[in-house]
Amino acid sequence: MTKPYGGGKPTFEEFITPIGMVCHLFHDKPQLKTTDQLGKVPDMDPETGLQRAEYKITLAWSKQRMAELTPLIELANKVKATAWPESMKPGAFFALQPFFRDGDNPEHNTNGKDYLKGRYYLNFKAKSDAKRDAQTGQIIYSGAPGLLGPYGDSIMPTDIYPGCTARCSGIMFGTEYMGKHFISTRLNNIQLFENCEMNPALERIGGSKPTAASQFGALKEGAGQVMGSTMNGLQGLL
Repeated sequence: MTKPYGGGKPTFEEFITPIGMVCHLFHDKPQLKTTDQLGKVPDMDPETGLQRAEYKITLAWSKQRMAELTPLIELANKVKATAWPESMKPGAFFALQPFFRDGDNPEHNTNGKDYLKGRYYLNFKAKSDAKRDAQTGQIIYSGAPGLLGPYGDSIMPTDIYPGCTARCSGIMFGTEYMGKHFISTRLNNIQLFENCEMNPALERIGGSKPTAASQFGALKEGAGQVMGSTMNGLQGLL
């Protein structure tokens, strides 16, 4: 289990990221957590007896935009200095896990995803609260990030998906896990910048969702065609 540095309460630093490409996304329904790399052993909460889950977004930026990422790097260095002051002493040896992940590094891009190559990326996660409905027995997860459109407007969860561009807000803090030191980025909210409908130059990761008309033909004859004929007849009267 991840714990705050030194077992104490961490110091939280707020941030808003530059606009980046959305790569992976669990913003509406959280990703269920597992304890093994194959994803077959559920990570169960001993207090509730329910599987843990987390909301998540992965943002990536072209390496040519490194200057825009400088504020995040400076904030990470501030967190490091606050969380582990001994790391700042001259000659001190301190192993900190990489803050930005490198899409060209096979250790960071283990499956060789093309959309991560030539980019730096970060994962932002938020713990989901789980409870079982007393009447239906259904497990309900809550704590999803707030969503906002580019004009400060409300949007639907389906308006944002891998391949679109967005930014997110969150808090940054230092954590330790199994002897390793991390700068953690906890997700708060997400703001869409552009999706494929707004900008045709963007490509949806995983391909576009096909329309029903392009996949299905008619299953029956009758009511639908009669209604269509009726509507066609009405057009001449309007």
